[in-house]
Amino acid sequence: MLRPALSGQGVNERLNRFAAASAYTSLSAAASGLGLNNFTLVAQINRIERELAGPLLVRAERGRPMTLTPLGRNMLRAIRKFQRDA
Repeated sequence: MLRPALSGQGVNERLNRFAAASAYTSLSAAASGLGLNNFTLVAQINRIERELAGPLLVRAERGRPMTLTPLGRNMLRAIRKFQRDA
């Protein structure tokens, strides 16, 4: 599952930031909580989505929090398993 997203520099950082961001209600809240620029976090998550050819998140909209897509849930499980096994 992780193989397509394991390319390029900063892969661990991108995967860890996606995993951390998934706990927040929006990417803006995640960026703020993680001490990141919003653009940086969005760009990193967008890159993972391009590498996997699918969306990981349903972005937050007025009154509706951000949620994981089925691909996002599978990816989060794979990241956590990878972190446990490392």
